[in-house]
Amino acid sequence: MADRYTEEKTRGHGGCGFVLTLLLVVVLIGGLLLFTTNVLDGYKTRIYRFFYPQKYVEQVTACAAEFHVDDALIYAVIRTESGFREEVESHAGAIGLMQLMPSTFEGLQTVRYGEVTMTADMLFDPDINIEYGTYLLSTLLAHYDGNIATAAAAYNAGMTNVDSWLSDPSCSSDGITLTSVPYEETERYIERIEKAYEMYEALYSADTES
Repeated sequence: MADRYTEEKTRGHGGCGFVLTLLLVVVLIGGLLLFTTNVLDGYKTRIYRFFYPQKYVEQVTACAAEFHVDDALIYAVIRTESGFREEVESHAGAIGLMQLMPSTFEGLQTVRYGEVTMTADMLFDPDINIEYGTYLLSTLLAHYDGNIATAAAAYNAGMTNVDSWLSDPSCSSDGITLTSVPYEETERYIERIEKAYEMYEALYSADTES
């Protein structure tokens, strides 16, 4: 009897030991997976931030506050328009980081100050370009009730075109939202802006909150 009792007691301890070992292994694996996931997430974020950088932070932050435009949208436009290259000039004549046309630049100056005091070559200056690019964005957002997609369409194709699309039932059902865009280039532009905007919000919102 004593031998049988000892044997059963030993087996019981062995079962408990196995369970404890299994639990320890599960905890260790869970901790390792959690650590690895955090590391991979951090690494993935750094990679995405490389492709969606924040440059000219001082200018963007100041203009976002002055004109009440989300800085993520400003970065999205700069990335889409010029890839953060301040010296770029398009075949159509758009200049600088936010690719402003000289005629648009003159019009914005006239609206703000009643006269044109700066020449087009000043758009190569990041301070000037971001200021007036953001001012244009704020004007478009106000005109289109804060609709980012519609404002982006107007930034690319001009307000005259967008207003005509909005008045066309085949392009808009409410006069604010574009359900169809006749220009393929503008349609792709809206998609790129929206994607970049979402990426900047996702990648840097935590920095803003902290």
